[in-house]
Amino acid sequence: MTYSVVIVEDEVEVAQLLAQYLLLPHGVAGQQGARQTLRQGQYQVVGIAGNLATAKALLSAINADLILLDIHLPDGDGLDLLNELRREEMKSEVMLLTAAKEVETLEKAMQLGACDFLVKPLMLNRLDQALARFEARQQCLLGADEVTQSMVDTLFGSQEQLKAPVRLPKGVDQLTLQKILKAFKANIGTAFTAQQMGDLVGVSRSTARRYLEYLLEAEQVSADQSYGSIGRPERCYKMTNS
Repeated sequence: MTYSVVIVEDEVEVAQLLAQYLLLPHGVAGQQGARQTLRQGQYQVVGIAGNLATAKALLSAINADLILLDIHLPDGDGLDLLNELRREEMKSEVMLLTAAKEVETLEKAMQLGACDFLVKPLMLNRLDQALARFEARQQCLLGADEVTQSMVDTLFGSQEQLKAPVRLPKGVDQLTLQKILKAFKANIGTAFTAQQMGDLVGVSRSTARRYLEYLLEAEQVSADQSYGSIGRPERCYKMTNS
């Protein structure tokens, strides 16, 4: 199934990043394997607006499945647009994008029925979680004849659903990932180079680096530069405390 998306974002770079992440079959241009995605052909960006006026004109003509909506726009507030869309009973799901940290903003977003709230600077792994939940809700409603508890839990995000793992990108399998995580947990506080981790779990240096970069993006490990005897810098990875 293909989902139509409208992006309302005044920062051109952010809008382009979102569009690329939704459209490109192998992730965002210039990024490594950890951001590869199985999402090929699943999303169609049908419009991009850089301000409120353009967004209103666009959404009056397009009934999108999903709207990625910035709150602070040059000519108004994205929350006002969301409020207007709800008054018009538009069924589009809306994910809010914002650098605002005020709790009142989050409360209002929830009251207006935003399906997710992404804080800038955007983390692509968190965006991927939001999209996975969106897809689960859409699939849940597709062809449903009656309400079930599992449907309700999916739509309203039970704790079990919220803890469900995000789909792993191409080139990252669960078994090897768990081996690397187990190695970190067995050596609390120890930093590993890709070569050291590869030797420890029985994979190549390049494979270990791919998994370590995935964990770095997911904020499960941190990285620092280490300089060897000949002064060549190499990344060392260490599990975070969270």
